[in-house]
Amino acid sequence: MRQHQYYYIFLFFLFISFTSIAQEEEEEKTSKFKENFVADGYLKYMQTIAVQKDYTEEWFIDNLIHNRLNFKYYAGDKWTFGLSGRNRLIYGASPKMIPEYAKQFGNQDQYAFNMSYDWITGKSFVLNSEIDRAYADYSTGNWQFRVGRQRINWGVSMVWNPNDLFNTYSFFDFDYEERPGADAILIRNYIGATSSIEVVFSPSNQFDYYNIAGLYKFNVWQYDFQVLGGYVRENYHAGAGWEGQIGGAGFKGEATYFIPDYAGEDASVVADISLDYTFKNSLYLHTETIYNSNGATSKIGALDPNLELTPKTLSLSKFAFFNEAQYQITPLTRLGVNSIINSNDLSYYIGGNVTTSFSDNFELLVFGMFFFGDEDSLYGQGGSQINWRLKWSF
Repeated sequence: MRQHQYYYIFLFFLFISFTSIAQEEEEEKTSKFKENFVADGYLKYMQTIAVQKDYTEEWFIDNLIHNRLNFKYYAGDKWTFGLSGRNRLIYGASPKMIPEYAKQFGNQDQYAFNMSYDWITGKSFVLNSEIDRAYADYSTGNWQFRVGRQRINWGVSMVWNPNDLFNTYSFFDFDYEERPGADAILIRNYIGATSSIEVVFSPSNQFDYYNIAGLYKFNVWQYDFQVLGGYVRENYHAGAGWEGQIGGAGFKGEATYFIPDYAGEDASVVADISLDYTFKNSLYLHTETIYNSNGATSKIGALDPNLELTPKTLSLSKFAFFNEAQYQITPLTRLGVNSIINSNDLSYYIGGNVTTSFSDNFELLVFGMFFFGDEDSLYGQGGSQINWRLKWSF
């Protein structure tokens, strides 16, 4: 796959070069190009200080410089081209102490093509570039066709999404707000003002392993509903979700039934339900519960860092409970706390965050993550960490 890495990195810089050449053309064409071309991004610096459970062992420090570039070109009324990527330099304890850390940092196993490249690696640092959006979109009438790396966003809830078949993400990956994409062909038809049908085909990097699924959305009783089905990650799927309000509170949920296409694992149901409400004084409360029919009912030990994150593994216990409160202290400062507790071993996580904006495009985030439990519990070996991050958007 090494040739794919060079190929897509070359395309990335070719795209940038093309924009520069276009700006040198005659004034009228340049003006039109600028009107149709959109570019933005951000630059972040984040430091993570991690400590062991008893706080007496060695403290570990990681540093991350994270740059993102987003490009979009509107070629007329029907065609849109998107290209987005991120460059990350991480240096500190993790590259030095975690075996094959560079491989984990640029893991592309869920994609058909490898668009990640390690420019340089050392004993304590990795410099990686990754393209996570690269697509062509064609829309005509009620039809939309999109080909390439894209976000297939089928999830409804905010923490756990068993309907999100193609690009599962982790709540703890808080520094990746764009969330991962998928290499896919999407065909969508808007059959009404509030209803649509879409089909997605997503190949993998093993050509005998494919993913295909469909989704139908509709609105009744002032609720948005969806039903889905397909074959993804060697599992047959059938699922549904909804989104609406009860007494002014957001009421969401989703569930998926999984039938493995291999021996040794039973069929399962993963379901999630969520309630959230914002008071007039800006206090925001959010509670969410996930159920996994195949989840553990006893202690399962520490989390395996190599465990593949899929809609089936969003929760390893039978039940997990999430609670959150956010409050806007001032127009520029927001404070929040959140927690997760596992029903099987009563291990739990508590987090706290504060965000302060210094200007429209410059902010500071401080995010603490604290894990508690017995030695053989899911979160018992998690320790704790403090993250602080500066972000400049442009």
